[in-house]
Amino acid sequence: MFGRTVFGVALLLLATDALPQSHELPATPPAIDVLIHSPVQLTPIERRKLRTQIRKFGRGSTGEFVRELYQDKGYFKVEVIPISNSDQRLMFQVLPGKQYHLVGITRTGDTAIVESELKNLIPFTPGELFNRTKIVEGLNTVRNLYGSRGYINYTCVPTPQTNDDAATIAFEMDVDEGGQFRFGELDVEGMEEAHRGMLLSAWQGLRDRPYSRGDADRFFNRFFKSPRPNITPEDYAIRQIDEANHLVNYSLKFVPNFRYRITRSSQLEPVEVP
Repeated sequence: MFGRTVFGVALLLLATDALPQSHELPATPPAIDVLIHSPVQLTPIERRKLRTQIRKFGRGSTGEFVRELYQDKGYFKVEVIPISNSDQRLMFQVLPGKQYHLVGITRTGDTAIVESELKNLIPFTPGELFNRTKIVEGLNTVRNLYGSRGYINYTCVPTPQTNDDAATIAFEMDVDEGGQFRFGELDVEGMEEAHRGMLLSAWQGLRDRPYSRGDADRFFNRFFKSPRPNITPEDYAIRQIDEANHLVNYSLKFVPNFRYRITRSSQLEPVEVP
C-alpha cells in the first residue's frame, strides 16, 4: 500500500463539457394551484410534497405525482383524470377505488444473493397497506447491492398480482442478474513514469475483484485531488465496459501543466513551473 501520494486532477486532459459550467439560475416558476376533487383528500404533508415535485420536475407530470401519492396510501388502482389545465391552475378528478394490502413478494432468477439477505432489503408485514414508495426504495436498495458486487447489468421486472375482491396485491420479481463484472485494466497516458508505476501498482489490488463504482471512486479519490469544487472521478476517469469478458477498464490521459502570464503587449508568455 502507498501513502498519501496525491496527484493534481488539473493535469488530466478533461473535456470542457465534463466540467461544471457557470449558468444563470433558472427563474422560479410561478406558483400553481392544484385542485383535487376526490372523496379521499391529500394531507397537508402530501400536498407540500406534491408542490416540491412540481417545482423540481415541472408541471407536465403532475398527474403522475398525484397518482403516486394515492398509491402510497394503498390505492393501487387509483384513477387520476385531468379536468382543466391553465397557467395558474391544474384540476384533477381522483377516483381512489379500494385500498390494497400487500400479501407477498416472490422472486425468480436470484442466485448471487441469498434469500434471507434480500428479504431484509424489502421488509414488509403480510397484510400491511400497500405503499408504492416503500416498494420502489426496496428495489433500488437491491439494485445498489447487486451493483456493489459487480452485477452492473442487473435488472428486475416487478409484476403485480391483484385480487380485487379481497383488495390484496402481491408482486412477482423477475430478475436477470446479467453476470458479474470485475475490475480490468487501468491505462495511463502522459504521466511521469515513476508516478505511473506507483498508480498501476496500486491498481493491482483491484484487478480481478468484483467491480464496484464505489471502490473505483475511492481508488481515484485516494490519488487525485481537484482544485475545482464538485469534481468527481466520473468527470475525469474514463470507464470502458468490456461486455464480452465481463470486465470494467479505466483510462486516464494527462497533458503538461503550463502556466502563462499576459505581457504588456497583451501576449501570452509561458512561465516556468518550479
